[in-house]
Amino acid sequence: MSETPKDQPPPSAELSEIPVMVLVECRQARSGRWVEEQWQAVAVVAGEDVVSDESNSTLVHEDADCRRYLWSGLMVSLYKDACESYWYNLMSETPYLYVICNIDEGEDGQESLHPMLVTADQQEATGHMEIDDRVYSVPMPEQARQWVEQFVLDNYVPAQKKKRKRQQWAKESNNVEATEYNGPVRH
Repeated sequence: MSETPKDQPPPSAELSEIPVMVLVECRQARSGRWVEEQWQAVAVVAGEDVVSDESNSTLVHEDADCRRYLWSGLMVSLYKDACESYWYNLMSETPYLYVICNIDEGEDGQESLHPMLVTADQQEATGHMEIDDRVYSVPMPEQARQWVEQFVLDNYVPAQKKKRKRQQWAKESNNVEATEYNGPVRH
C-alpha cells in the first residue's frame, strides 16, 4: 500500500489553485506616550503573474508611522467539498479572502506578521480563529472572485430541500388510540 506525501492532498480531493501575494502593514498606534505596533493584512493580489516558488517578504513602503511588506509564494486552494462555503462567501455583499497569519519574533525582538495560508472558505477561517491564529478578511480581488465563481459553478450542486411529511403520531402509536379532543376536563 503506497502512502501519499503529507504536503499533497489525497487523490480523491478535487483541487484547484491560484497564486496570490499578500500585502501586510504595520502601523504605529499611539496611546498617550506609549507606542504599539499593530499588524494587519490589507490586500491580496491574485493571478498567474504573481507566481513565486518560495515564500518571502519584500519591504515596499516605509515611513515614520507605517511599514508595508509584500509576501509572495502563497496559493489559494479550492476543494469541491467546500463549495457551499465559497458560494455563501460569493453571495455576501463583499466577498472576502481570509489571510491566516503567524506572528514571528525576530532576533532583534521585533515582531512581524507572516501569512501562512489564504483561503476563500469562511468555515476554515473560523476554525483558525478558534485556535487563536490571526485571521484577517481582505476584499476578494476581481480576478480571484471570477475564478472562485467559476469553480463553484463547475462543482457545486446544492442539496435538494425535502419537505417533511406530516406524521400522524396518534395513528402510528400502538398504545394510544386516536381520540377526539373536547377541551380541558374540569372536576
